[in-house]
Amino acid sequence: MKKRYSKVLTTVLLLVLTQHAVAQQIEVLDSSIVKDNFFKSKAVRISAVPALLLAGSAATWGIRKDVREFRNRYLPTFRYHYDDYLQYAPLATVFALNGAGVKGKHKMGRALVSYAFSAVIMASVVNTVKYTAKVERPDGSTRNSFPSGHTANSFMNATFLHKEYGQFRSPLYSVGAYTAATATAVGRELNNRHWISDVLAGAGIGVLSTEVGYVIADKIFKEHGEHIKLNNNPVPVNLKPSFIELRLGYAEALSKDLTDKNSDLFAKTGFNFGLEGAWFFSKNVGIGGEFAFSSFPMNDDQLDFEDPDIQTVSDGFYTQPMGIRYIHVGPYFSIPLAKNWFITGKLNAGTSAGAQGEVILNIKEGYQDLFLGKELPYFRYKPESAFSWSAGLGIQKQIKRNLGVKAYLSYFDSDNDFTVAIIDQINSSGNYTFKNQGMEKVKFNHITFGLGLTAYLW
Repeated sequence: MKKRYSKVLTTVLLLVLTQHAVAQQIEVLDSSIVKDNFFKSKAVRISAVPALLLAGSAATWGIRKDVREFRNRYLPTFRYHYDDYLQYAPLATVFALNGAGVKGKHKMGRALVSYAFSAVIMASVVNTVKYTAKVERPDGSTRNSFPSGHTANSFMNATFLHKEYGQFRSPLYSVGAYTAATATAVGRELNNRHWISDVLAGAGIGVLSTEVGYVIADKIFKEHGEHIKLNNNPVPVNLKPSFIELRLGYAEALSKDLTDKNSDLFAKTGFNFGLEGAWFFSKNVGIGGEFAFSSFPMNDDQLDFEDPDIQTVSDGFYTQPMGIRYIHVGPYFSIPLAKNWFITGKLNAGTSAGAQGEVILNIKEGYQDLFLGKELPYFRYKPESAFSWSAGLGIQKQIKRNLGVKAYLSYFDSDNDFTVAIIDQINSSGNYTFKNQGMEKVKFNHITFGLGLTAYLW
């Protein structure tokens, strides 16, 4: 069992999702890809991803302290300020490529005008909101946390590299740009300088600022200052659909080990987050792998500690979610249909490990000095690795040349041994020792269903 594990996964999912969603945003669309006027609208194309990020910021506002608690639990002393420098890496890459003679979409003069408009818009929006909202930072240092300026700057720079080189030379430039921007955003959280809602809003502002900056520059320069004239790119449905994909969905446990409501603890509906990719050696069959997590919050309403000593020092407890992480490889399948739809499938196997978790007592104020803290881990589950396998089906729609969305359903199965231990002693330094209570086998079979975002690598 493990506390709020799914919520930090949500953080990683929304930030890394941006990397792929924006990285593959191609402005030049073929009429055979999108026939709906709504999707052909330039306003929709430039605002869809920022709107998703800003909606994510609003949606995570209520859990921002929970995500921070996860950080404080696992990385309380993280102090690596790479984010102060990494935010500029995509911008430096544009200058380096230009200096090396690698031409982007525009001549450097026009590109810099686009960037200047973007920077002014980004800085104006970020600082106006910062000093109006006056949200306190997680570390309590100042009241200018929302939105994250570092994140806004990093995603503005990443979108600059994406538009100059990722769209017109290789999507790998975009992947690298948004990877650096995502790492910057995660660093702001790990360094305890921002909440999750801050970085999501900052990412949305950064992307939108660059998009608007380019719209303004396009109005000024029109056709002047361009290096490359693109033709429409047909949908390559007959090519090999190699891909990278991010997915997020619900996880529903099937095993009685997790769902037995007669036990003291049982699982509720959880979350699944995964990153997967495959290389196709034909248009129908490929080989690939996935790295994924499933996490199940636990219902502990029936759990009761009758020991009078516990009731004396504690006024409650909470239980960390039960989780599983796994790495699988195997064959992947794709069947192209009409109107750019695909049926997808996979059959994978590999290794999995349950996530260590605890039942934690809340210590009463009068006993916190005695126990050297406000909380005391009373019961612990330590997992062992085990063989696991998964199978899945999906229905996928290609919405741009390099971008698709998928609705998926998958099944996962593993049997993991858990060492069960109870607290035994606390030394003068506040370190705990546990007494082994035996071994339990937990069957983790569950189904997951949700949505995936696919970056095609034609």
